[in-house]
Amino acid sequence: MMPKNLNPFFFLLLFLFPYCTFGQTDLSQKVPLDPRVKKGTLENGLVYYIQQNPKPENKVELRLAVNAGSVLEDENQRGLAHFTEHMAFNGTENFEKNELISYLQSIGVSFGADLNAYTGFDETVYILPIPSDDPEKLKSGFRVLRDWAGGISFKEDDIDAERSIIVEEWRTGQGYSQRLRDQYLPKLLYQSQYAERLPIGDMEVVQNFEYETLRKFYREWYRPNNMAVIAVGDADPDELEKLIYDFFGDLENPIVYPERKKFEVPEHQETLVSIVTDEEAPGIQIQIFYKHPPLRFQTKKDYKAYLIRTMYAGMLTQRLDEIRQKPDAPFIFAGTGYGNFVRSMDYFTASGVVSPGKVEDGILSLIVENKRVASHGFTQPELDRVKRALLNSAERSFKEMDKTESRAVVGRYINHFLKGNFAEGEKWKYAFYQEIFQEISLNDINALADELITEENRVIIITAPDSEKEMLPTDGDILNLFEKASALDLAPYEEKELGEKLISNPPLPNPITEISEVESVGIFEYVLPNGAKVFVKPTDFKNDEIVFTITGKGGVSVYPDEDHYSASYAGVMVNVMGVGDFSPSDLRKMLAGKTVSVTPNIGTYDQNISGSFSPNQSETALQLIHLYFSQPREDKELFDIYINNQKTQLASAQANPDYQFSKQLNKIIADGNKRGMGVFEPEELDQVSVDRGLEIFRESFSNAADFEFYFSGNIDLETFIPLLETYIATLPSDPTQSRNFKDLGIRPPRGTTKTIEVGTDEKSQVILFFSGESEYSRDRARDITYLGEILTIKLIESLREEIGGVYGVGARGSLVNKPVDQFTFSVSFPCSPDRVDELIEAVWKEIKKIQENGPEEADLQKVKEKRKIALEENLKRNNYWVAQMNAIREHGLDWEIVLNAQDHIESIDEERIQIAAQEFLIEENLLEIKKYPKRINPSTEDNQ
Repeated sequence: MMPKNLNPFFFLLLFLFPYCTFGQTDLSQKVPLDPRVKKGTLENGLVYYIQQNPKPENKVELRLAVNAGSVLEDENQRGLAHFTEHMAFNGTENFEKNELISYLQSIGVSFGADLNAYTGFDETVYILPIPSDDPEKLKSGFRVLRDWAGGISFKEDDIDAERSIIVEEWRTGQGYSQRLRDQYLPKLLYQSQYAERLPIGDMEVVQNFEYETLRKFYREWYRPNNMAVIAVGDADPDELEKLIYDFFGDLENPIVYPERKKFEVPEHQETLVSIVTDEEAPGIQIQIFYKHPPLRFQTKKDYKAYLIRTMYAGMLTQRLDEIRQKPDAPFIFAGTGYGNFVRSMDYFTASGVVSPGKVEDGILSLIVENKRVASHGFTQPELDRVKRALLNSAERSFKEMDKTESRAVVGRYINHFLKGNFAEGEKWKYAFYQEIFQEISLNDINALADELITEENRVIIITAPDSEKEMLPTDGDILNLFEKASALDLAPYEEKELGEKLISNPPLPNPITEISEVESVGIFEYVLPNGAKVFVKPTDFKNDEIVFTITGKGGVSVYPDEDHYSASYAGVMVNVMGVGDFSPSDLRKMLAGKTVSVTPNIGTYDQNISGSFSPNQSETALQLIHLYFSQPREDKELFDIYINNQKTQLASAQANPDYQFSKQLNKIIADGNKRGMGVFEPEELDQVSVDRGLEIFRESFSNAADFEFYFSGNIDLETFIPLLETYIATLPSDPTQSRNFKDLGIRPPRGTTKTIEVGTDEKSQVILFFSGESEYSRDRARDITYLGEILTIKLIESLREEIGGVYGVGARGSLVNKPVDQFTFSVSFPCSPDRVDELIEAVWKEIKKIQENGPEEADLQKVKEKRKIALEENLKRNNYWVAQMNAIREHGLDWEIVLNAQDHIESIDEERIQIAAQEFLIEENLLEIKKYPKRINPSTEDNQ
């Protein structure tokens, strides 16, 4: 029987020329490692990867990958893989407790943002970016990695102190998602070790294990033949290799050690169904998992298998997205994907979020669309689009291979070591895609349907609120849906005809009237005949990137209270309905294979369009910008579907404590001013008018003279200027009319305490929110920002390391001039309910130290060093220059201020930070917010 969709002529060719290969790819060839990486193995078995990478300058990304995670724990070690990771930051052979973090901060490496680690089921990875402009700093980075690999101290006092921090980390993860997961995970990871070894562990074990039990895990699994060092960055590879030999060559494996076993997820013939509910679950989610053996990552054949699964999932997701946009759709949104959760199990999944009463409809729809593919296959245009998208991604990576930042590269070698994944390099990948895509046919893709969608190893998971429990289908009802789907006679998918161009007849160009250049910063200013101003900074930071933002004043603020909801949703409205003749789904198809992102938005005090695009897609991007200004699309049916879905989700979210906290917090900080509050109740959406919202959008973008356009990237001015003249200079405008924002009077309350009681989990949240009006200047804005970073350092030392009361804590401050000159400063942390007041007191203790004595010089230098490194890197990023151009124009500053940024960093001293703390962090500016779990006897404090 002839396979579906195969041309009979193909069989004639096979008959006439049975031994011809037609130059097809030899799929048995191994996929090579990127030739730029040097991979080696020390005599003790430690593996290393080294790649010289110039971006960013003077930095190397170091990683220590340990092939050991929670799945390897003994019963009395549950949680100790993760605990070991924590102890790496609590004292080692060369760094006493807290000395390590303090030293790294002093050379510009911040804890959390830069210095970090994670523990998974199968691995533990340590993350350390290190400056490479100083040989001693680079050596120190390797010394740190060496200590993690074989020199963690495990002092008993330090172990005991860390127990409470782990408990606080566990506490932050408690909630409805954890409770639901604990119920369905045993079925997803059916009868496997993984189901019993979540990385966070068992708190009974964490709080009571014997010291030697932790040390035993470290000795057995942190051994050189079970680890890899990865170094990618701006340094001589020979020097990096020498450092690896010097620091890791003397590590020894234990004489006796356990085998690194592979833990299987057992197969099962029957379909497993897990229907679980929780009183705080925010909605109904459906998931169908088809479990498979993991793909191999060795040969071109393996790579092809991976690609066709990626294509299959991408095309099916696009179909589901089209269904979502139809009236009475069976789900709010849905998608498919191929991936892996643990090493020994891959999965194909179809999942979605559904409205109450539509669980069976949603699941049936996911089953049916897979069956439709099995019966009729995908169409050639669908395959062509997904190929274009993947090829475009590979081409961009190839074009940027000399401009890609090291942190985006280093992960491929981690995964190559831990999972055996491909690490082929951008050049080989792009060439292979061009080669193999010619050979991947519809038959290859369509044949996957029967392979991916199986009757065995199938798991159905439904999660929902308790309130829906009685209306949910039974296990039997769910299983019957597969029989129901098999009996359906399905029609093929119909491909919609689309136009070939966004704008068929471009407007006639309108020549630029004025050109000037700020040579010192390489910025060109163009004044267009319609009054719009365009600022362009050509750069070579990236080969295939242009970033932009377009801003105009006004936003929602210029409209009266009765228009508030329609104005707030005007930008969303257009994103939902589309532009020109194209719906959002049509636009995605039109832009497949093109790197173009253009998104309009109307905020409280301004309206903007922002995004990015490839230089060779400049015309497409500017056409989209032109259309958003001139032809927002009206599609009430699409927007009604969106609004109805939003109502359903808002209604479902009411039981969720995180949502309730956000709603009450928003109301408190806005002091009840509805112009400062988001939409939290379904009925509020009834006040959104499509007609009025679209009218507001058109008004907001009706006058190009009100906007300033900022572009930065690989811009060829000779080709870019004509596009500006065609698509920007021809936008409608009235230079005599100008809009500005209005002060809506949104001000947080001060000098008060508010208590919020939500949820059932024993966890609290504290927010100390300082605010007030204060004269704006760039220097004062820097002072309050630095104050936040310095206070964060002290709070981590105090609340986390000394007291052990939190897992994470942060402080941040800002000073703005819109709608008036005003500051905000917040300190936030989660904690145990019984430690709220104690920890607030500890925060004030650190604040008062800075107010009375100023910050410690060492802490200010840590922040300065981090800022200097960030500045050096940011000056070579397009998005930074777009933001700086915008800020300079908004504040009326000189262009050269960017060039003097280093001097401004150096000028900040302890006295300025002390003055900022004295001025801003006082009780009369404070709004104290404390969240507690809901009690049977409500608190007598002021509840919101």
